[in-house]
Amino acid sequence: MQDDNKGCLDRIKETYTSLNTAEKKVAKYILENPKEIIHISITELADNSSASETTVFRLCNKLGYKGYQDLKINLAAAIVEPIENIYEEIKENDDMYILMHKIMASNIYSIENTFKINKSSDLEAAVSMILKAQRIMFFGMGGSGIIAQDAHHKFLRTGLNCVSASDSHWQAMYASMSNENDVIIAFSNSGSNKELIETINLARQKNIKIISITSNAKSPISKVSDITLVCYGNESMFRSEAMESRITSLAIIDCLYVGVAIKRKTETLKSLEDMRKGIALKRF
Repeated sequence: MQDDNKGCLDRIKETYTSLNTAEKKVAKYILENPKEIIHISITELADNSSASETTVFRLCNKLGYKGYQDLKINLAAAIVEPIENIYEEIKENDDMYILMHKIMASNIYSIENTFKINKSSDLEAAVSMILKAQRIMFFGMGGSGIIAQDAHHKFLRTGLNCVSASDSHWQAMYASMSNENDVIIAFSNSGSNKELIETINLARQKNIKIISITSNAKSPISKVSDITLVCYGNESMFRSEAMESRITSLAIIDCLYVGVAIKRKTETLKSLEDMRKGIALKRF
């Protein structure tokens, strides 16, 4: 029995795994083209999804609707109102298509929220700070250390002097050998990694500028940073907040990299060309 309070798209996702092959074709077409469905006939839906009208009608019944028109009415309501179930819980028996749909929708939502909560002026200030730096240091611990390495990998292409470290001892050594002309870009999902914050405090004593990228705008790391950029992430049963904020952290880094690359167009293009020549030697 379908829950009457469930929207049409919700019902399809919940039922998808139990559908037969033909019904899945129709269900998939509806999920990918919900606005179109409102304006087409049952015959057109059947043709577009390579199924029969009988299959479409059978799917409507399985979803708890009296027929195709009833489905269209409920679908229209779901589209007109904002979809609030972006963070749909992943279920153990979810079909891979539904699993992909939920994860991608959640990632898109996180990226959109990251765009909304960060000021372009903060990104511009970070780009300006990076451009003036003698050396850029990318610091992160654990999973955030991998993001720091990715940022290092990108910024190498600008021709700027940069390093990365995911070990607290290396971070402390880099910080102790730097000065007020250098910049640290620190990654921490929680923003409360004790060792990383200790390193940042060491760096602050030497007037090193700090840009932090974290999912918590009011975290301890934000209090010791010159600029804080927020990577939005949401936690669910099978996905930690850090997993999702990783995607948005990478998006923020892409923004900073492109912002810097545009300002250093000539140098960046030369560095890219030199790197391509070097990498070409590694290929057959």
